This record gives sequence, structure tokens and C-alpha cells, in this order.
Amino acid sequence: MKNQTLTALKAGAAPLVLGFALFSSAAYAQDAASDEGAGDAIIVTGTRIVAPNQTSIAPITTMTSDDISLSGTTRTEDLLNSLPQVVASQSSSLANGATGTATVNLRGLGSSRTLVLINGRRLMTGDPNTTTSAADLNFIPAALVKRVDVLTGGASATYGADAVAGVVNFVMDTDFEGFKIDANYGFYNHDNRNNFITPLLDARQASGFSGFDYPTGNVTDGGQYDITAAFGTSFDDGRGHATAYVGYRKANPVLQSKRDYSSCTISASASGAFSCGGSLTNQIGTGIYYDSTPIAGGGVGTTSTIGGLGAGTFTRGLVQRYNYAPLNYFQRPDERYTAGVFADYEINEAIHPYMEFMFMDDRTLAQIAPSGDFGNTLTINCDNPLMSDAQRSAICTDRNMVVGYLGTFPLVQKLYDGLDPAVQATVTDPANPNTAFFQLLRRNVEGGPRVSDLQHTSFRTVIGSRGELGKAWSYDAYYQYGRTNYTQVYSNEFSVARLRNALDVVTDGSGNPICRAALNGTDPNCVPYDIFSGNPITADQIGYLGATGIIKGQTSQQVFSATFTGLLGEYGIQSPLASDGINIAIGAEYRRDALELTADNAFNTGDLTGQGAPTKDTAGNYKVTEFFGEIDIPLIQDGLVYNLSFNGGYRYSHYKISNGRTFNTDTFKLGVDFAPVSDIRIRAGYNRAVRVPNIQELFAPQIVALDGVSDPCSGFTITAADVGCLAQGIPLGSKVTANPAEQYNGLIGGNPDLNPEKATTKTLGVVIQPRWIPRLTISVDWFDIKVKNAIQGYGADAILNSCVDDENLQACALVTRNAAGSLWLSSDGYVIDTPVNVGGVKTRGFEFTGNWSTEIASAGTLSLNLVGTLLDRYVVDDGLSTPYDCSGVYGPTCGGSSTATPLPTWRHKARATFRTAGGFGASVQWRHISAVDYEAGVTNSLDSKIAAQDYFDLTMTYDIGDHLQWRLGATNLFDKQPPLVSSSACASVLCNGNTYPGTYDPLGRYIFTGVTMNF
Repeated sequence: MKNQTLTALKAGAAPLVLGFALFSSAAYAQDAASDEGAGDAIIVTGTRIVAPNQTSIAPITTMTSDDISLSGTTRTEDLLNSLPQVVASQSSSLANGATGTATVNLRGLGSSRTLVLINGRRLMTGDPNTTTSAADLNFIPAALVKRVDVLTGGASATYGADAVAGVVNFVMDTDFEGFKIDANYGFYNHDNRNNFITPLLDARQASGFSGFDYPTGNVTDGGQYDITAAFGTSFDDGRGHATAYVGYRKANPVLQSKRDYSSCTISASASGAFSCGGSLTNQIGTGIYYDSTPIAGGGVGTTSTIGGLGAGTFTRGLVQRYNYAPLNYFQRPDERYTAGVFADYEINEAIHPYMEFMFMDDRTLAQIAPSGDFGNTLTINCDNPLMSDAQRSAICTDRNMVVGYLGTFPLVQKLYDGLDPAVQATVTDPANPNTAFFQLLRRNVEGGPRVSDLQHTSFRTVIGSRGELGKAWSYDAYYQYGRTNYTQVYSNEFSVARLRNALDVVTDGSGNPICRAALNGTDPNCVPYDIFSGNPITADQIGYLGATGIIKGQTSQQVFSATFTGLLGEYGIQSPLASDGINIAIGAEYRRDALELTADNAFNTGDLTGQGAPTKDTAGNYKVTEFFGEIDIPLIQDGLVYNLSFNGGYRYSHYKISNGRTFNTDTFKLGVDFAPVSDIRIRAGYNRAVRVPNIQELFAPQIVALDGVSDPCSGFTITAADVGCLAQGIPLGSKVTANPAEQYNGLIGGNPDLNPEKATTKTLGVVIQPRWIPRLTISVDWFDIKVKNAIQGYGADAILNSCVDDENLQACALVTRNAAGSLWLSSDGYVIDTPVNVGGVKTRGFEFTGNWSTEIASAGTLSLNLVGTLLDRYVVDDGLSTPYDCSGVYGPTCGGSSTATPLPTWRHKARATFRTAGGFGASVQWRHISAVDYEAGVTNSLDSKIAAQDYFDLTMTYDIGDHLQWRLGATNLFDKQPPLVSSSACASVLCNGNTYPGTYDPLGRYIFTGVTMNF
């Protein structure tokens, strides 16, 4: 089915809208015109009915191919992220936590609740190694896109599960004829002039810290180019048509060190003072050891002592920070190849076969600071010959020893019980009686940064036929198969097992240092890791400790679908007050989604020190059989009122999960279109949508990984008043050490007992097209979306806060502390945060659009358009805490610690375009994002509020003859710096470089040029 032309007008008015779209080179419209002529059937995104005079009941925003070329972007996600109804998600500006994909997140409800279509058919999942099951927009060749329809609100009755927040439908230019080359080149240009962060960097340098340099003056970087060649032709007297394309895109990296405002991580103290933060895992080395301290009145408390290593020294309390920001990518390098072909041939009216094939190979690198020992090793042998007497006397205290003190000091016993069994056997070996607890933090600066090499190779093919079955009925049936092959190679890591061997050093028969593992033959290749003497780390040491991890996986999707559309008006079945008849669509669909993920031994066993957790193999699939129907009933036309019609739809789905579970879902939609006169149209809709748990949410093995950003029981001495902390098992009078990196463990993974979540969407809107003002369209739509029994974890931070603030014992029971009372020092301390069906999300607001164009005498054509979103409420309910309204705020509660991003109450894009008859054009765009407050109500001057941001873009075009169009432009024309936040307010994956790069322009002015050649 061609499924995707969109209009807000009667067919007789279609030429007016089409003419307006041609006049406006930046037509963000509520409704866009049909590609067919005025008398042809019009297909609308959001319905399967093919009918004359069809209109869209749901609010839809359309972006044309002109919008894409005027934006200058080579990435589809950047174009969508600029829309007011889209909230930032995975993009090229992320490094730590990047999946290598690009996703779209409508209404802030999450990428997994946004369904992506190509020509009205599903795009398969783009990455098997994430719980966010979403399509990868890198698959879309922007130069071949005819338009993008963005329908916000539930559409599960039409398209099936996952269309909770809405649908993004990419309509490809499959009717193109001729030969076309589209080439784009762009780069960033920025003047480093930030007055906030440079004094913080200066202060670190003045204190003798290295690695806190920063750039000054003007910088040009991040070059990226994209070229696509397309060929289209008709044949056999127009009965057949074929379009083929190939494309190549490359983007160069930008490091955080290339911008002054991202050259260090901003840290804010409790008093509101700012400094350049950093990690205790530094190039010199930090050691943490433990003690058992008697408490007055009985019991034993927990004490940890931090010190800095030096050349034969260990200085208690010495804290040296490593600046990990400069080596992180602010823009990842990326290289993509695309190719595809679309073809169809009309044998007769009843048989019109067609096919689509699309291919993508995308490779990107995510780079972050070097690996090292991040506290992965918990003991040290006190007869280590590399350790000086001073170091030994500080670390090897009685109450910190293992052998000989088990049972004597309770903390020693608890710490020992939490060790890996293999380590227990080592430290209690009678031949090695002198073992102390010693947690090492040391950065592998000598080995260079960690690099995640991410590659996604995807293809999608569709084979089908459509045709007319008499004067009233038509059909569309197809088979679709899509697959993504995924590979991740993570290099420059350290091995936990080899670190343990390399730190367990003794002397050989000649008195030379040697690994115990080499001496006893367990690992003859072991090289001692000398962190104590101050001597340079050698290449042999790095070579032995270095490790690489590899993950491979795939996602696949099969779809069999058949739809029959009936124009019952041909049989006289219609309202006596309407000129058009009743139209229906009925059909069936079968879909199978599968996922496999296989990790090598290094990932599977958690042997890579910098990963925070192991990556386990995952596999599963589900099958769904569906039956659906839709009806459109014109009730009154050109009578008492201009138009009154009803639209309804229903879908029944039966799911079978590979673990043997089955469940059924019902979705439906109801809509009314009322136009008292031709100038005013009122539309209302009610939708029930569902999202089924994806395969990772169902089957991912449960592991301990970094999951939270705060521990409300750390940093102070526990008293009798701290009921929630005591309920977690922390002894009275003890003090838990806070993580300076603000990262805490959670038990995460899948839950095979998850059920589908349900959502309801209500919309009510008005479209005004006054006859006395030609080419003017104004629309206002109210939306209300509620997701219930959401598939989500409570959130590690929410669990801890509920336990401490509300004394919620249910929440306290989800907290497991290690022997030291910590949630980060070792993997036996964590918060249980696996997904459940609990709570939900409610969002409500208004969407505004306006379009107008006019001819200015013989000078040319001026067009104006605006699309804006007013977010009235966005209430999150985690199932534990009081529901929280996130509209106009940002922070970890609003979306979860891994996806939190600002949710401004007002965003808009406004564009003015002028084109002369001589082929010259100029277009100015104004993007506005309103201010947001930090949800926790912090008082420091940086985080408490992100001010409103305004960006201005300029593009100029010129038609050189009949076959060549040239364009030159700049986004963020005035090089506005991004708003900055401190590390405590920048804890999510979507925050990078002290800002939220998916929401705000992160790198400065973007200058681009491009040409389109048509022959």
C-alpha cells in the first residue's frame, strides 16, 4: 500500500495546498497535500483507508525534502530533534553510553514508544544491545526522503504495538525519474570564550594538576559530508518504474578538549562553590583500605581510609583528580554506506507487484577516558617486594588483614565473605598469609583512551502486490524481512583477572620481583604491575594487562500483511445526508521479532575493568497474529454543515513469547471530523494503544551494573534518626563513603513476567483556513496521553529516596549493602531495579501550527510558518514516590537516570522564506526553547535553572539553470554557547560535555553548503 499522503482539505482544495507547499521551501504543515491529482484517492498517515476527500483526524506535522536541504544536516535525527514535539534521544553527540544508533523520542515518552515507518511499513529494531528497542534512523537516506509525517498520539489500532507516543513515517521518493546527485558538506566553527569554566580550569592548573588545559580563540572542526546518487526511470509505456540509489556519509570527530566549556567536568559543592571535577582513578594511584572500629555501646562500625600513592609513599587523605573529560568524543566519527532500489510493475488492474530493498552499513567509534583499575581489585599481598616499608606500614594494619583475623574483626569477615571464591582461595592460602584489603584506583593513561567500535549492518526488503478488485475493492499484500547485524569491539580495556595476578608480586630465587602466578606456573606470561615504586609503567605491563571485548548480535523482523479496502459508496451504502459513501479497511498481519546477543568471555565474565558490569548472552523472540478493521463514515456533507464524519478502528493481537507465555491485546480508535463551514474544521480523537515488552526487557540476564547517581545514606555518621538507612542494614554510628564519581550499583536485567503496558490518547483540535486570507492555515490541537502499568524499573534513586524520605520498608527491602555499607565499592552492594509493570506517565499540552504564503508583486514569494508545542504537564509515577510533574524541569526523576533530559514548557520553530523569480532564495529560522528548573530545587547558581535558549539559522539558495541548485547556510548563526550544568545535574547518558547536546546546540555555529543536480 502506498499509504502516506496527507491532507487537511477536500480534494477540490488540494491544488491550493499543493501550490502553497511549493511556494514555501520550509513548509512545516499540520497537513500536507497529496502527491496525486485532485481527483485521485488520497492516503492519510494514521489510517489504512484509501478514500477521496480523506482528512487527518490526528494532529500531524509534515517535513518536506526542502526542509531537509535547508537544514544542512546530514543526519536525520538532528532534523527530528529540532521539532518541538521530539525530545532528545540517542544521537551522534553521545560518547559514554552511546549505542551507535540514532533514535527518535516523541513527547518524551521514550524511543521504544515511538514507531518508525518507511512508506507506511515498520522499520526493524536497530540495536540488540540495549533495553530501548527502537529503529535506527541512520538507516534513512535523507536525500531520498520525499517527506516525513510525524503523527503524535496513539496509533496502535492502525499500525500495531509500540505506537504509543506516535508514528514517524518516512515517505521515500519512489516515483523519481532522471538522475540526481545530492552532495552536502558542513563543519563547526566556534569561538572559545566561556567565562564560567575557564577560571575553574585555571585554578586546577595553579594547584599543580595536569590535564586541565583548554583551547582559546576560534576553532573549526567536525567536518562532515554526505553524497547520494539516485536514478529513476519508467518503462513499458509507464506500466513499470524503478528507482535506485547509493550514498556515502562521513563525519569527523570532535573531542571535548576542543571546547573550553567541556574541557573538564563541572563539580558543585554543597555550599554552591564550583570546581573542575575529576576521578580518583588517576595516573598516580589512589588506595582505599578498611578498618573495623568499635562503637561505643557495642558493635563494630565501618571506616574506609583513602590515600594517594607516590614513589614509595602512601599519603592518607591525599586526593588527586584525573580530568577524564578531554578525551571523550563530543561528536563521534561516523562512516555510513547506503544503497537501495524500489520497483513496481502493473501487470493489470488487479495485479501490481512491487518491491523495496534498502541496505545500510554504519560504523562509529565511541571514545572515553582510559581504563584502569577502578577498584576492581580488593586485596594486596603485604610481602609484595615492590611495596615500600612506609606503604606497607600504612596499608597492612592489624584490623585490615585477612588471614588470621577472620572472625576477630567482623568487618574483615564480611569483606572476605563478599569476595569472589577464587580470590578467597588466594588470600587464605597458607603460603600467602599476609593479605590486606586494599582497593586500588589507578588510571591506565599510558595505554590511551577506551574505544568502542560499533558497527551496524542492516537490510530490509519488501515484496508485495496491490491492485483493484472491481470498482469498490482494492488490496495490498506484502512480505517484509528486516535484519540488523551488530558488532562491538571494545579495546584498550584492562583485565580484572590479569590485574589480580599482576598485583600479587613475590620474589623469585634470585630476589627479583615476579608474579606469584608466573612462579607457580598458573600464568607464565604474567608481568608485575609496579604501582608502588613510582617508576614508569612499561609497555610489557600494559601489554599483559590490556584486554579487548567483543559482542555480536542481531535483530530480525518478519511481517506478512494483507489489507482489503472497500469503497462501499459504490454499492450505495452511505448516509442520505452525505455525497460520499462509507469506506472500510479490513486485514490481517503476522509478525515475528527475534533477537540474539552473544558476548565473548571477557564481557560475559565481567573481566573488563571499565565496563561496570558483565554483558551476558541474550536470546528470545515473540510472534503476533493480528486482525484489524477500520471504518470511515461521512455523515453530513454540504448540507446543514459542511462536513461531519466518523472514523473508527479496532485491532486484536495474539502474542506468543518464546518462553511459552501468551497474551492478547485489544486496541481501538474513535475519531470525529466536524466542519460547520469550509473555513473551520474541528477534529477529535480517542485512541487505545499498547506497548509489549521487548526481548531485552523479557530475557536479558540480571546483572549488577551502574544504575544510580546518589546515595542518601553516605557521607555522614548514621544516627538513630536515620530510620531508612538503618533499615538497609547500615550499623548505627558508621559512616558510608560516598562515590566521588556519583555512580552506584543496581541489579538490572529482564523480567520474563512482564505484561503489555496500555495507553490512552485524547486529541481535540481546530483547523482554520479563512477564504478571505488565501494560503493561510492555522491549527491548534490539544493532546492528552496516559500510559498505565508502564514497563519500567522503580529507579535506583527513587528506591533509595523512598526508603530514606518516606521510611518505605518495601523500598528498603530492595537495597542490598555490602560489608562496608557501600553501593559502589564492590558488586555485592546494589539496588534491585529490574523492570516491572508499575506506575506510568501522563503528558498533556497544546500544539500550534501556522502557514501562510503570498506573492509580493513580481519580486517573488514570501512564506511564513510556525510549529510550537506547549507542554502543560508531564507527570511521572515510578510506583513508589508521589507522582512528579516534570513539565518545565529536568533531572533524574523525569525520565529515569539513564534517559533524563530537559522538558521545556514551550518550544517552537518559526521560518520565513523568500524566493525570487530569478531563482534566489533566503530562509531564516528561529528556534526557541523555554527555561527549565532542576527538579530537586538545588540552589547553586548553575544548576537551579537552565535559561531560555534562542537559535537563529540562515540558508540561501540559488537555482543555477534548470538542473543545479546551490545552497549555503549556517545553523546557530551567532555561535551561541550551550547552557552548562554541573556533574550532579548531568548524570544521564543524554548529558555530555556539561550540557544536553540533543536539546541544545553543543558545538557552536554549523556552516554548510550543498548542491543538488537533476538531469
